[in-house]
Amino acid sequence: MILGKKKNVIGLDIGSSSIKLVELSEGKTGYRLQSLGISPLPPEAIVDGALMDSVTIIDAI
Repeated sequence: MILGKKKNVIGLDIGSSSIKLVELSEGKTGYRLQSLGISPLPPEAIVDGALMDSVTIIDAI
């Protein structure tokens, strides 16, 4: 922590069917969920772990 300011933590999961993002803030007893986002991806965007449609994936993020 710098000068007493708390920082938020971001988590990003890029899966084969969706992209998920969470934002956590630090509280007195641990972390608290601030926001959650889920963006579905078309089946052809990621195939066998390979990015096939990077434009769609970037737009979702």
